[in-house]
Amino acid sequence: MQLGHAATGAYPFDRDRKRRHEAAAAGLGGRPDQRPAAPPATQINLTVMSGEELERHLTAFFGRRGYTVWPTPARGEVGAALLLCREDQGVVVQVKRWNAALGQEVVQATIAAIRFHAATLHRLGCTRLGGLVVATCAFKPEARELAHQTGILLWDREALEIQLKAEAAALQPPPIR
Repeated sequence: MQLGHAATGAYPFDRDRKRRHEAAAAGLGGRPDQRPAAPPATQINLTVMSGEELERHLTAFFGRRGYTVWPTPARGEVGAALLLCREDQGVVVQVKRWNAALGQEVVQATIAAIRFHAATLHRLGCTRLGGLVVATCAFKPEARELAHQTGILLWDREALEIQLKAEAAALQPPPIR
């Protein structure tokens, strides 16, 4: 599955106004025409970054790639941290800031979150749905097998660092000659 143009419209989680306003004040998520330009690339240290900081960074990360990003409410989030929408593709993203390897429960929770958030994503124009688990640790073999069988993407720490380094390189200004 490729994380796949941005649907615009009202924020789907009106019950979580505080988080929405904080994200808007920070310049995260929202409509594509309201997103700020990409900030200069900085070194990211996943070891000291909190789960909330990682979610905020991923919100900006996916926003710069043309996704409309909605953080989900912190309480009762049903296995999802972010909802992404671009063209007809919706992605439920689960973010795990862990040290120990994650098992198949994380994949099962992502599948449940896709079902839970499907109606919201369909209202936003997303007809193709998928899931992504971003973690700061490794995944156990049974988690990888279940993810492979169900089409859920897994980004372990190594894959996340590759994505962040690629973004940093793309954001670097060309050398002056």
